[in-house]
Amino acid sequence: MSSERSLITKTVIAHSLVHICELSFPALAVMVMGELVGKETAYEKIGLAYFFATFFYGAMAVPGGFLADRLGPRKVIWLYLAGSGLAMILIGLSINYFMLCLALALLGGFIGLYHPAGLSLLSLGTRSHGTSMGWHGLGGNLGLAISPLLAGVLGGALGWRAGFILLGLFPLLYSFWVLFDRNLELKNISTPSEPFLNSKNPAGSKFLLLPLIILFLMAVLNGMCYRGLMAFLPAYLFEQIPKGTLPGLSRLAQAGSFTTLILILGMFGQITGGKLADRYSKPWLYTLAFLISAPFLILLSLFSGWSLIFFAMIFAFIYFASQPVGNSLVPEYVGELVRGRIYGWFFFMNFGAGAIMSWLAGIIGDRFSLSKIFLALFLVLIFAGLIGFLLIKVSGKARNKEGT
Repeated sequence: MSSERSLITKTVIAHSLVHICELSFPALAVMVMGELVGKETAYEKIGLAYFFATFFYGAMAVPGGFLADRLGPRKVIWLYLAGSGLAMILIGLSINYFMLCLALALLGGFIGLYHPAGLSLLSLGTRSHGTSMGWHGLGGNLGLAISPLLAGVLGGALGWRAGFILLGLFPLLYSFWVLFDRNLELKNISTPSEPFLNSKNPAGSKFLLLPLIILFLMAVLNGMCYRGLMAFLPAYLFEQIPKGTLPGLSRLAQAGSFTTLILILGMFGQITGGKLADRYSKPWLYTLAFLISAPFLILLSLFSGWSLIFFAMIFAFIYFASQPVGNSLVPEYVGELVRGRIYGWFFFMNFGAGAIMSWLAGIIGDRFSLSKIFLALFLVLIFAGLIGFLLIKVSGKARNKEGT
C-alpha cells in the first residue's frame, strides 16, 4: 500500500505540472504580445500561437501511448518533464513571434506525452482504480486552478520572461527525481486483475472494441465541453460579475479569482467521482455525471452575479467527477500490453478532436453572445449522456459474455 501511495503522489505532482504548463501562456499572453508584436490585444496572434500548443497537446497523446507500452511509463513521464521544462524556458527566451510559436508547439508536444503514460502507470500499479484516478484528477485541477495565479504573480513581479523560465524549472527539476526513482518501474508493482480480462480472455494485447468506440465518442463530446468551458468561462465571468463584487479587486482579477474557486470545487468532484467509481457501475456513473451536470449549463446562461458563481460551482463539482470515472473505465476494456496506446487515443479524442469546440464556441460568442456558448455545451453534454446508455448496454453484454 505504501508503494501505491507513493506512486499516486508522484503522478499527482506530475499531472499538476502538466496543467500549470498548459495554462501559463494564456495567463501571460497580453504581456508577451505587447513586447513581441507591439500590441497587447493581438488576439488573433494569441489564438494562433496557442493553437500550436493545444493541437500538439492532443496529437502527441497517441505516440505517447505507444512509447509508454514500448519504453515503460516512467521513461515517458521523464521525457515529458524534461522536455516541457526546457520548452517553458525557450518560451521565456523567445525573441520574436515565430520563435514563440515554435516553443509553444514544443511545449504542447511534450506535455501531450503525459496522460497515456501517467494513467497507464496508475492503472497497472494500483488496485482501486477509481480512487487513484480521483486523486490524479485532483492534481490536474489543482494545476488548472493555481496556474493563472502563479503565472500572473511571477510575470507581474519579475516580467513574463522570468516567469516562464522560473515555471520551467519546476518540471525540469522534478524530472531528475523521476529519472532516478526506480520505484516507478512496473516490475516493482503488483498488477490487479481486470473484470473483462479473465482467464478466458487473458491480459496482454486484448481489448473490447465496441465499448471503446462508444467511450471514445463520449470522450470527443466531453473534450468539446471542456475546451469550450475553459476557453470562455473566465471571459464570461468578467462580463457577468459586476465590478466591486470582490472589493479591492479589478474585474479581471475578480474573474480569475472566481475561476480558481470554481475549479477548486472541481477538485473535490474528482475525489468524489473516483471513490464512487470503486463502489458502483462506472458506465452508469459516467453517463449520469453528464446528464446531471448538463442542466446547470442552462442556468449559467441565465444568471449573473453570485447566482452564476453558485451554479458554476455545482456544475464543476458534478462535471469533473466524470473524469476519474472515464479514466478508470479504460482498464476494464483493455489488456496490459496495449493500455498505454489506448489511453493515448482516448486522450487524443479528449484534447485533440475535442479542441474544435474552442473555435466553434468563439464563432457562437461572436455571432450571438457568450451566454449562448453554454447552451451549446448543454446540448453537447446531453448528447454524451444519451450515448452513455449505449455504453451501459454493451458493457453489460461484454461482462455477461466474459462470465460464460
